[in-house]
Amino acid sequence: MQALNLYAKIEPLIGFYGEYDELYGRYITILKALHVEHLLDIGCGNGKFLFKLKNANFKAIGIDRSKEMVSIATSLGVDAREIELEELQERFDCATAIGDVLNYMTKSELIDFFLNLKKRLKKESYFIADINTLSGFEEVAEGLLLKESKEKFLAIEADFENFILNTKIILFEKEKNLYKKYSDKILQYYHPVEFFKSLDGFELIRIIDISMFGDLDKKILVFKI
Repeated sequence: MQALNLYAKIEPLIGFYGEYDELYGRYITILKALHVEHLLDIGCGNGKFLFKLKNANFKAIGIDRSKEMVSIATSLGVDAREIELEELQERFDCATAIGDVLNYMTKSELIDFFLNLKKRLKKESYFIADINTLSGFEEVAEGLLLKESKEKFLAIEADFENFILNTKIILFEKEKNLYKKYSDKILQYYHPVEFFKSLDGFELIRIIDISMFGDLDKKILVFKI
């Protein structure tokens, strides 16, 4: 949880808003083609995708584990909640998980996730998510990133080994005349498409290769339930 709240602090420094706007547009194109109405966005983050859904006349709610992210999202006038998937009572026509949400889970965690997700979806519904490819981890995510502003200095170092990306984050944030240090790490896991083809109750009906930060660094997966 602490790592998620730290990410809320550093997101404005990292940016990539243009790239994510393009990714959101791809999702909305897919959703319109599927003619879904009631949506759940899992790991909704800053709420910008929920805001775009609202403007496109979709009925949607978002959930996120970060209190800070949910606060940012609700400031946009969208329905975002700090709640776990299994705590929801509603059932949806479709769920989305954008920005490598699935890569933050181990295989065992993914199996539990999909079991809980199935309970929240109606019959003949859909789930759409994007995952990092192997080249996305090896050629894009791994390395060192330095960012700074008048009030903050950020260092991110990511190492990919044994199909796990270990990202170490150090942030110095100015408070009066001193700088406060925040640090944590985030783990992401590579999952091949074959794993998702074997999930019980989820039919992988479409795979879309995309180049967001590098050459074919992500895939959008469309499931039918």
